[in-house]
Amino acid sequence: MENKEIIEATCPDCRGPLSRISHDEAICEYRCLVGHAYSARALLAAHTDAQEKALWAAALALEEAANLVRAVSPELPPEVAERLQIQVQVKLRQAAEIRTILERLEPFQTE
Repeated sequence: MENKEIIEATCPDCRGPLSRISHDEAICEYRCLVGHAYSARALLAAHTDAQEKALWAAALALEEAANLVRAVSPELPPEVAERLQIQVQVKLRQAAEIRTILERLEPFQTE
């Protein structure tokens, strides 16, 4: 008999809601609405990958913001460009902080 329970987490592949499906007392899987299915270990490994991808995306978005400001600043009034340069420095520091987190990011230990 199959027992299905929605858990408060999302699929690491598609971000859809995850359900824990028990097939019997010894066998269960985690599946989203799209059909991605994981064992407990595979789910934790995939979630670790999703964490890393999200952090890299955040760091790159912050760094791209700096590049965009550099590209468009000549078209803006000097006082606006100056204000944006201050914001760029903040964004670059934030990106550096995320990169530091990435260096220390640890995968789930399931072995």
